[in-house]
Amino acid sequence: MDFLFNSWYTIIRFNLFLLLPIQHRSGEEMRFLLLTTLVACGGDILISKRYEENTNDTVTDIVVVEDTQVPSPSSQPATEPSSPTSEPENQMTELSVGLATLHFRQISCPACVGAYSEFDIKAELKMHQPTSGDYFQYMTPVGTCTTNLIETYVSSQPLQATQPAMFNNITLNPSGQGQWSNNYLYEHQIDRQTPHTIVTENGTIVDAFTTVEGFDDIQPYTLLWVDPSYAFDAVISKNGTTFTWYPVLPLDYFEIIVAVYSPDGSQLLGAVSCMETDTGYMFVPGGYFQSYPTWSLAAVHLIRHRIGKQVAPEFNGYIDSHMIWEVVGTGHIE
Repeated sequence: MDFLFNSWYTIIRFNLFLLLPIQHRSGEEMRFLLLTTLVACGGDILISKRYEENTNDTVTDIVVVEDTQVPSPSSQPATEPSSPTSEPENQMTELSVGLATLHFRQISCPACVGAYSEFDIKAELKMHQPTSGDYFQYMTPVGTCTTNLIETYVSSQPLQATQPAMFNNITLNPSGQGQWSNNYLYEHQIDRQTPHTIVTENGTIVDAFTTVEGFDDIQPYTLLWVDPSYAFDAVISKNGTTFTWYPVLPLDYFEIIVAVYSPDGSQLLGAVSCMETDTGYMFVPGGYFQSYPTWSLAAVHLIRHRIGKQVAPEFNGYIDSHMIWEVVGTGHIE
């Protein structure tokens, strides 16, 4: 059974805080688009720029992952977009032919981030000619922490996308060259730990990926207060903080991201990402928070990652997959 928050609370004040989003969009990884503008209003903290909006005020770097299989720049300018093709090439390769993503985000305090619901669930698919680009180059290396949050873009020649695609019974609509998406999924539509077949106008990939599951327990529990009146109670210690969760999926990865804001919420001060294999616990060193004022506000993202690769014979390569289950909580630096 997945961990679900109590949602019976009465919203006395419709506001309070922030969100550090982690968008994994078809491998183009709009990752860590940090909110930088929060304003004080009547004692509360109100978000003034939603995370869906583009902003130039980020702390990210952009890395272009070049496809070594495409012609050299002298014969094909890098700035000229590729035209979609109607079908894959006909020679089997060991290369990537696309990325399937299912991102399940659960927000403990929707009112704190200006969200309409505690759930934000998206499915995305990108299909293209075989490429040697690495969709997961942006991820924090296992066993490390970093404040250098990046996003990556994989260069590729997209396939045609004019008709809906399917992840089992989930419909994705065309959203660009070689891309399909569904940004309005409901919690009951997500089957946990279930193989999914991808069907597109270009071909089918049987058992392309297996979905991940969520949590029965997360500690410290105070991260998950749903009422804005009690949010930000959890302590993110300057001496270090231990987080635990259950169940444990040892073949998957687990990431914790702490985004830190000024005590009044008016400034983004920084963020740190730590990655480990899924062992059910993680210690985030306090040294990353020493320079921040006591009672700086924090958004804490606990994220389970499942990375997969499955042969796709009809596309002459392998489909990459990224299953993401994320819980967003609140806390403060102390």
